Amino acid sequence: MFSTMIIIVGILLTVLFMGTPVAFGLGFVAVLCTLIFLSPDQLYSIGVIAFSQSTSQNQIIAPLFILMAEILSRGKVAADIFVVLSKWMSRIRGGLAISATLASTMFAALCGSSPATAAAIGRISIGEMINRGYTPEFSAGVVAAGGTIGIMIPPSMAFVIFGIITETSIAKLFIAGILPGLLLSALLCIYILISSIIFPDQVGQGQRTPQKAGNASSELKKVESFSMLFSFGNLLQDFKIMIPPLILISAVIGSLYTGITTATEASGVGAIGAFLIIIFLGRLRLPLFFEICAATARISVMIAFIIIGGLILSYVVTYLGIAHEFANFIVNLGVNRWVFFGAVMILWLIMGCLLDPTSMIVMTIPFLFSTFSALGFDPLWVGVVSTLAVEIGMITPPVGLNLFVLTAVTDIPMKTIIRGVFPFTFVLLGTLVFLMLFPWLATYLPSKM
Repeated sequence: MFSTMIIIVGILLTVLFMGTPVAFGLGFVAVLCTLIFLSPDQLYSIGVIAFSQSTSQNQIIAPLFILMAEILSRGKVAADIFVVLSKWMSRIRGGLAISATLASTMFAALCGSSPATAAAIGRISIGEMINRGYTPEFSAGVVAAGGTIGIMIPPSMAFVIFGIITETSIAKLFIAGILPGLLLSALLCIYILISSIIFPDQVGQGQRTPQKAGNASSELKKVESFSMLFSFGNLLQDFKIMIPPLILISAVIGSLYTGITTATEASGVGAIGAFLIIIFLGRLRLPLFFEICAATARISVMIAFIIIGGLILSYVVTYLGIAHEFANFIVNLGVNRWVFFGAVMILWLIMGCLLDPTSMIVMTIPFLFSTFSALGFDPLWVGVVSTLAVEIGMITPPVGLNLFVLTAVTDIPMKTIIRGVFPFTFVLLGTLVFLMLFPWLATYLPSKM
């Protein structure tokens, strides 16, 4: 059993480190291992899996939520949210950083993608923070860490992939991510507030300076002062911006929680609602529509191939009995389940430094999920914890996606971003500790559905 598992993992790592795209690498390894360890007749089953998954309703979830994210991101809804929150938080030390985190949290509930959240919020917030005296390190760290919330608060592409591979309810996974996502957001805001008091130089004096290390968006340039008085007209304009996204969030999450819609139907509600929002704001143009559709198709096809590749590899691992035998081996050893959990977390954290989040999920879950179940871990809790491990991987060098996203949308050097994001990794690890001590944070809301 172990020799077979080592061979499969070795082939997979070799193929991926050669630069093969993850989706095709998974499919190639699955086919090769089928020929080596099973028989050519089993290739028919692989074709059936690919066809059935391609035509499954579950495959509609990701494209529709991606469409929703692209509409709101390219429609500059994230920029509007940040401007409003910045005005509301202008009296608090570190208010711009807290605003960026809260904007990331809110946009995460509209997006489901960590890189998209980091890019959308980073474009408008980092330059403005630096222009107001914040250090580049701290500004980049805030946005990189805040962007990770994008794959914890529903809708989350990580939960979609985890749910499809493990046959866990995607709707319940979405709801399971709400409290951990809000906890992470709260801990990030608390850290920013404390850090701003202990190290005031990180946030300057909140005044504009001639320093430029990013491009503030046109939306922020329209705001003369973040400390403007809250007149009735200003509040009315702010609510006009904030209420439509809040209604959309409530519609998607509320319909899932109450059981009015399935995850697939909720994704349709989200996509239609996103279109209505940018129409309401008067921002839908034909060139923008084509850009949104092209980006949605490109990302959706990539995710679809990754899911199919992961399912094919999972089929081979299951047919060979590797996952089941490994689970029995760990249980029979009498290893404490938290020791096993700690070892897996170390593995995930190391992989996070080398691989992208999707690769981590599809490469490890087929091997480890049976063991987690045999040791008595709740599948929803495992989904949340694995997603949190993915989040940590997104801000750890050298392959942290959020780090590369920020280098693309700002002119801050990579080493500066890495220095800034380092303290925030401990906040994410602190959230992990909370989930270990209080697992009901992930299971309470789904149990009430």
